[in-house]
Formats: sequence, C-alpha cells, structure tokens
Amino acid sequence: MFLPKLNNREKAQGLAILVLLLLAVVSEAAMLWSWFQVLEPQLREKAEITARALAQSRLSLLSDALTEEHGGIDPDRVREAMDSLMLITDPITDNPVILGIELEVDPDVIHIDPAHFPFHHGKVDCPDCFVTEVPVYATRTRELLGIAHFYNSSEFYRLFIAGVRARLLTVSVLVIVLFVAAIIFLALLFKKAQKIEEKLREQQAQLIHAGRITAMGEMATGIAHEINQPLTIIRLAAYGLNRYFSNLGTKSMEARAARKIVSQVDRCVTIIDNMRSFVRNVPHGDTSVDLVEALDRALSFFREQFRVHLIELVVRVPDHPVWARINQQKFEQIVVNLLSNAQHAIEEKALVVEEFDRKIEVNLDHDPASGEVELMLRDNGLGMNEEVRQRCLEPFFTTKQVGEGTGLGLSIVHTILREIKGASITVESHPGQGSCFSIRLPAEQGENHHAHQDTAR
Repeated sequence: MFLPKLNNREKAQGLAILVLLLLAVVSEAAMLWSWFQVLEPQLREKAEITARALAQSRLSLLSDALTEEHGGIDPDRVREAMDSLMLITDPITDNPVILGIELEVDPDVIHIDPAHFPFHHGKVDCPDCFVTEVPVYATRTRELLGIAHFYNSSEFYRLFIAGVRARLLTVSVLVIVLFVAAIIFLALLFKKAQKIEEKLREQQAQLIHAGRITAMGEMATGIAHEINQPLTIIRLAAYGLNRYFSNLGTKSMEARAARKIVSQVDRCVTIIDNMRSFVRNVPHGDTSVDLVEALDRALSFFREQFRVHLIELVVRVPDHPVWARINQQKFEQIVVNLLSNAQHAIEEKALVVEEFDRKIEVNLDHDPASGEVELMLRDNGLGMNEEVRQRCLEPFFTTKQVGEGTGLGLSIVHTILREIKGASITVESHPGQGSCFSIRLPAEQGENHHAHQDTAR
C-alpha cells in the first residue's frame, strides 16, 4: 500500500532487488528439490550397488561353503564365510558395511538339516539398515543355491552421501553469496546513482541560480544606462551651483555641499562606466592589456563593499603599466571572482570568530627575468582543508548552500587560465588561516619600476 508513495526510481530499485531475491529463493528451492527428488534416490541406489559389489567380492567363500561335497555341508564353514563377509569395511572411512546376513537357500538344491544350519548371522532386525539381496551361485556349476540378504549399515549410506551433500551445500552457499553480492552491488549502484542524481539536481539548481544572476546583470546594465541620464542632469546642476558659489567667493556650507555633490556624482559615473565596460561584448581575441588599469577597474566594484564590511584592502602594484596579452574582460572576471571568493571566506569566518583583523591583499608583480606577471590574492578568511583545496577548481563544486553560490567562480578562473598559453594557478590554504591564490601570466616586454602601495579600509 506504500508503493504509490514511491517515485519511479525507487520502484525500479525495489523491483530489481525483489527479482534477485526471488531468483535466490527459486534457485535454492530448485536445489532442494533436486536433492530430495533426484539426487538422494540416485545416491541411495548407488550406495546399494556399492554395498552389493563389496559383498560380491567375498561371496565366493559362501558359495564354496554351500557347495555339497563328500561328507555334506559343514555349518561351521558356512559360519566362517558369514563372519568373513561381515568384516567388509568401507575402503574410504573403514566403517563396517554389513551388520547382518540372512540366507534363503533352495531346499531342492541344498540338502541340509535346518537344526544345524545357521540361516542368519549378526544383526538382522536392524530397522535403520538398508537391505541388499545378492544371489548365491555354485562355484563350478553356477547353479543357484539361494539368496543372501545383507543388512547394510545406515552409517555407510550416510557417509556415502555426506560428500555429495557437502559439495551441494558448498554450491548452494556459493549461489547465495553470489546473489547477496549481486544485491549489495545493485544497492550500492542505486545509491551511487541516487548521489549522482542529487548532485545533478544541485547543479541544475546552481545553473538556475547562475541564470538568475546573469539576468540580474543584464538588468543592472540597463538600469545603469537609465541612471546615467539623471546623473548627467544632477552633475550639470551641481557644476552650475559650484560655479555660482565660486563666483561669489563664499565658503558657506552650501558651497561645500555643491562641491561634494560634484565629487559623488563623478564617482557614480565612474562606477557605472566600469560596470558597462565589464559586461560589454568585446571580441574574444587577446589584446595587449595594462593589468594595473584592469585590476583597478575590477577593484572599484569592491572598495565600498569592503569598507562597509570592515575589510582592509591592501593593494600593491607597480607604478608603471604592466602589459600582458589577454582578453581584458576575462582578466577582470578573474579578479572579480577571486575577490568575491575572498570576501565570502572572511564573512564565513566572522560567523565563528568574533574579533579578527579582516584583510585582503592583492599583489601584482612583474618579473622581467622570467618574463611573467604574478597576480597574488591572499585573504585571512575561513580557509580550506586539503580535500576542498584539491576540488575548489572543479565545476559546480561549492561549500555554500544552494542559492548562495553556483560553484562556478573558481572553475571559470581555471577555465580562462587554461585557454592562455603559459598561464597557471596555484592554491594554498589552511583551515582557519585563509587562502592564497597565485596566478602567473606571460608578460609583454616593458620596463620594471618600483611598486607603490595603496591601502584602503
């Protein structure tokens, strides 16, 4: 009655396991039926044939004793022949085979006084024994003298079939083990498929989240374009007020407010220009890019965020342009993704550590000897353990909750760098101590000057 509540995958899993269980039960039932209906009767018959053959191997003694000669049949000789037959043992287990013998002779052939003749010898009333009948013929004339009834030991029969039963039991256990192994393997396979399905659902959710972010980015571009027009009007009005107060030569509060309006409007225009440049479609080919300028443009998106979140941003760049052949937007995207990742790591650490100096360092260095540019970004955030560090560049791998991250940021960085010949990325991280991402790019020829430091909080 619970089947309608299961989904199709769970129904398929249950059906497959049920089929395997039914096959195991049917196989065991078939083996049991074969044993009781086919093998056991055949083995009993074979045991009787073996016991009969063992008796016939010494039956000549009894035949000789029952053959009439001068002086008649000697009962003692017949008894000795019976004793000899009862000494027959199983050649493998050395257990006695014949426990009793009963003779049925033809009175027309053998003339003997019944009072002096031993018609039976040993255990002839054994309910557990199985009986085999062997005809007794005269040694020379091959005339039928009678029939000997041998009462054979049930232990002989039991030991006779024990080996076959043990082999059948071994096969039965092996079949059960194979079916159990198949069920376990199938369950593990279904469990793995379930994990893959869950991971696929998470990736689909992350793709949907990434799509929403992309849509918001497109909306933000349109909003930035719309905001640019009223900002232009505000800037013109602020310039007019600023010139008016400048002509009056006043240093009033209104004059200072007009200058502040002009400054803040220019700042908004710069942010909007950087945003539009970041999302603008440009040719995919690499061009000579000043990494100092591109880095500053990418940092402009985060300076105010870091100030609000009390994150100290330390930037060290050369005091001259550093040129590299790369797509400008891709380089800015690398920086944006790394900064976003660093900010998240620091905010995650702030949830477990109340007081610590929140800090992000960005270093851009040009090494003329190696002909490379190194961009290093270090944070003192939550850090990563070794397993997460090794997987952090994989697509869709994220430690964030669904809806908080797509798991594509560092993967996109890695993908961009793989497209650049000679580029590489290394990651160092320790739990609780932060992470350091080092990116090396081939540089174009240029003169190296002293670096300067820009500190913002």
